[in-house]
Amino acid sequence: MPQKEIYQSKYETLLNVAQLGGWEYDVLTQELYCNKSYFSMLGRLDATMNDWDKYSIKEVWENWLHPDDLLKAKSYFADFILNPTIDYAQQFRMQHADGHWVVILSRARAVRDDQDELTGMIIGSHLDITSTQEITDNFTITQKEFEKTKRQVIKDNALLKAILNSPKELFIVAIDKHFRFLGFSDEYISFARKALKKEVAIGMDVFEVLPEELKEFARKNYERALNGESFVTNNSILLPHGKKHYYENKYSPIIDQHGKILGLTLFTNDITQLKEQEEENRMIDLRYAALFDGAEDAILIADAKSGNLVDVNDKACKLFGYTKSEMIGLHQTKLHPPEALAYVQAKFEEFVRNKEYHFVETDIITNKGIKKPVRISGGAPFRVGPYLFTAAYFHDRTIEKAAVDKALTIQEMLSKAEGIAHVGSFEVQLPEGHALWSDEMFRILDLSPNEILAHKDFFTELVIVEDRTVYQKWMDKVSAIEGESSPIQVKIKTPQGRLKHVIINGISYQDNLGRIFKFIGVVKDITTRVATLENLQEQNRKLKEIAWAQSHLVRGPLSDILGISKIIKGGLATGEEKDKLLHQIHEAAEKLDLVIKEVVNNTSTFEEILEDFE
Repeated sequence: MPQKEIYQSKYETLLNVAQLGGWEYDVLTQELYCNKSYFSMLGRLDATMNDWDKYSIKEVWENWLHPDDLLKAKSYFADFILNPTIDYAQQFRMQHADGHWVVILSRARAVRDDQDELTGMIIGSHLDITSTQEITDNFTITQKEFEKTKRQVIKDNALLKAILNSPKELFIVAIDKHFRFLGFSDEYISFARKALKKEVAIGMDVFEVLPEELKEFARKNYERALNGESFVTNNSILLPHGKKHYYENKYSPIIDQHGKILGLTLFTNDITQLKEQEEENRMIDLRYAALFDGAEDAILIADAKSGNLVDVNDKACKLFGYTKSEMIGLHQTKLHPPEALAYVQAKFEEFVRNKEYHFVETDIITNKGIKKPVRISGGAPFRVGPYLFTAAYFHDRTIEKAAVDKALTIQEMLSKAEGIAHVGSFEVQLPEGHALWSDEMFRILDLSPNEILAHKDFFTELVIVEDRTVYQKWMDKVSAIEGESSPIQVKIKTPQGRLKHVIINGISYQDNLGRIFKFIGVVKDITTRVATLENLQEQNRKLKEIAWAQSHLVRGPLSDILGISKIIKGGLATGEEKDKLLHQIHEAAEKLDLVIKEVVNNTSTFEEILEDFE
């Protein structure tokens, strides 16, 4: 109950029954608060006066004191203020409105709080003892009751204020039927200062505090409460710092013991944090739905302890061929073929234990028994309340695996083709020079793929000194111009010491900035071809020698034999001459035999060269 009504219901009733004039004096402000009885016993009550209005002490006390009592009464009161530990009681005369003097017994006491500390307030009463001593006696009794009641009122008021001011971000307001403040909590004072930029006071019109945009809203709710309705509303206010705050307002009527509505109470709770949390939860739900249902891959969420599925997205249903209701509750091992179960189960347990994501490639089995290759990514479990869950992404690798298998097949075929043709391929990143070499490229250089780190400078060092300058100029040229280069033939010396002849050709590629960033080329090993050509040239020389031998060495002895045999056959020689001629034929035949043997030897060498070439 607000303070003013407490006084009206207890304190004021006590004063009126005892016909006492009540007053309270604020030592700090030197202001005097008086009730109507204070003025009534002096015949000075005015219709415009209210209970406990504020007055100057000189105006309503000192100016009405009897001249003979003035100094003594003021001095006694001043001493009491300086030493408030004693009870204050004195008699003096005050002038009635009609001019006669009223004998007043004035009693007072300094007000203390629960810790027995002075509050700066003095509360007292005036009793008219002009007529009878009985009134004095009654006053003594009344004064004791008053002090007892006052202490209880102070205690109750302190407890009530403590209760009302304890909650934070909850302020309480009491409003009368004329929309004036009956009371409010300290939190409301702070709220009015910070949010509304207003100072509030008891008796102040509520609408002087509220901003324009809230007045109509507030009036309707006040009227509902004053009509006896209890209800709850919500509203928001944009505070000066630019942030919107949300409030929950609970309205209730103030009803006395006779059922009469005296005003209303408003309990307002700042629910901004709750609203923000609700909005954050809503956004989380939306993001979850967007990520979960809009994901390109299948997502499965399982209970980390049991391994049973608790949620799946549409992509998961499509991948496995089940409906969502069919999948939820399934154990994750039911989604894999028997031969993969042990591996999958071990990986699932690893996912549960691990704090980082892992990737696993395995097979699943669909509702129709079809195996599909997948890549599963999963990691540390997450907690929702007391439950622990783990989530995994299932990426369908069917198309990817087919493409990889095809690429591997093509790569294998290409590698075999390179080996057959003795052609190695390479790719060089420019200008760094880091390179990728095919298996055949390594074979041409008499190296294994894991033996060295491929680089253009390594290949340059293999080019023999006589060809290196020409090769370097060619490489600088193709590294500066986009497109296909003209081929170059050089000799290289492999790390094994073997001399090889190679032809190099390729294409340079340009980036968006016009810079050459890559060169892709081929290296053909022509060592065997060069050797064959050299052998053919040597054989050609020998054939020329054979032709010369045929035309000169063979022709000479043959001519001798033909000539001598013609003489003998023509009977032109004597017997003695025939013997000589036969001897000459024999010598010519031996010469011819030597020439023929030489020709046969050269012919055999030529056949060997042809066999090597084939």
